[in-house]
Amino acid sequence: MSETGPDPARGRLLLVTGPDATARTSVASALAQSLERSAVVDGAQIDGMLVAGRVPVGGTLTGEQLGQLLLRWSVALAAAETFQLEGFDAVVTDDVQGDRIEDFLDLAAPEAVHLVVLRHPALEADTPHWGLWVEPGDRHPEQIGADILSRLDEARVVTADLG
Repeated sequence: MSETGPDPARGRLLLVTGPDATARTSVASALAQSLERSAVVDGAQIDGMLVAGRVPVGGTLTGEQLGQLLLRWSVALAAAETFQLEGFDAVVTDDVQGDRIEDFLDLAAPEAVHLVVLRHPALEADTPHWGLWVEPGDRHPEQIGADILSRLDEARVVTADLG
């Protein structure tokens, strides 16, 4: 970003998160399809690139688990930035919840992130209420994507303000 504001030719960075992998991937794809130029970067696919030495993430994170999680997000953000530099909006999808949202946003800084959280009871207590929280309900991913697109300004998190 320049000092005068975001580069108009640069794509936006969006994060779609929630504990349900199928829902977040479907919504991220539907949202990306409704944008003029876009790409989806799936954290689960990046995680699958680790062939040997992968440590599954779950529960209280060990140092090795946190390191691999941060590696996954760094790779996702590097791929997203490559798309953004070519004028594509990059829709990253991954299970980023609780205090980990701040970790992800710190990695993305100083890039503004359009954060979309698919509301779920498991997230309510310990996940910061930043960005746009969307109730998936029984709606189709295309309907949710259209809802997100119409409210995209509400999803914008300025990462420079988090510190």
